[in-house]
Amino acid sequence: MSKMSTPLGRDGLTRRQFAAGSAALAALAVSPARGQEKFPSKTIEVVTHAGVGGGTDITARMMMVHAPKSFGTELAVVNRVGGSGAAALAYAASKPRDGHTIMLITQTHLLTIMQGKAPVKYDEIVALARATDDPQILMVGKNSPFKTAQEMIAAGKTKPLKVGATQLGGVDHLATFGFAKKAGMQQPTVVPFRGGGDIVINAVSGNVDVGILNYAEAESQIKSGDVRALLTLAPKRLGPLPNVPSSKDLGIDANYSTVRGFITLKGVPDDRLQALEKGLIEAMKGQMYATYIETSGQSPDSVVGRAPWQSQLDAFYGEGQAALKELGLLK
Repeated sequence: MSKMSTPLGRDGLTRRQFAAGSAALAALAVSPARGQEKFPSKTIEVVTHAGVGGGTDITARMMMVHAPKSFGTELAVVNRVGGSGAAALAYAASKPRDGHTIMLITQTHLLTIMQGKAPVKYDEIVALARATDDPQILMVGKNSPFKTAQEMIAAGKTKPLKVGATQLGGVDHLATFGFAKKAGMQQPTVVPFRGGGDIVINAVSGNVDVGILNYAEAESQIKSGDVRALLTLAPKRLGPLPNVPSSKDLGIDANYSTVRGFITLKGVPDDRLQALEKGLIEAMKGQMYATYIETSGQSPDSVVGRAPWQSQLDAFYGEGQAALKELGLLK
């Protein structure tokens, strides 16, 4: 009697059966959503090795102007200064590999990894998008005997030139070494200075034969005529210096830039890597970022995606290791 008197639900099912079936259907509907958790689901941290107001910090913040709309969430800069990028890498390595922590790096981070001073290995670096490409330029003071790049190269084949750079074993040093080798010059004597401002001063005064600089570091001196740009170490001429030849113009395969780009660490799911790449490129196509690139003398082709950025990182890491070993700066 009890079975016969059990109330029926839809299509002749008992209420208990109907409820159980409804719960099962609900579970099936919910479980895929759990497996495909919305990304990003919280604030994305952008880790930099520069202090507030530094070049890398400014680049990160310029990208972030349009980023909230692109990602559908907020982004926050995390400044971890110290150890030539080691502190920033250590912070990123301490975070979950879920895509909510990304880094804005320069070649300095790779040099730190090469020297075994970082808590991660190079194969843990996963490229997302390049942010800036700032070609390095060979410049001389207005009283220099070198009026053209060809004259400078010819002189460098007969004797080592003194080249002002920022750091022994740094990006400038490797670019100077690589260019001289490809141009058939004797290896220059690199004279290290604290920064671009000091290099400019010593180029103008004639204390060094040549300075290796980025455009923004000597923009005012170039415009005033105190400094003469001879050669852009890139495949293309730089917009602000249309009359200055590129290394490709001279038939020299020398492409050296100060670059900044976004990476994450190995372990982030591929679908999230794709979402990060897409969001970053979209954010950097915004008008504010485009204006920043133009006014700071960067290459108009600065922003590229994962594949070309990873290739550039791989090339620098391989060439950098070989150069440092040849220079006796790496075992």
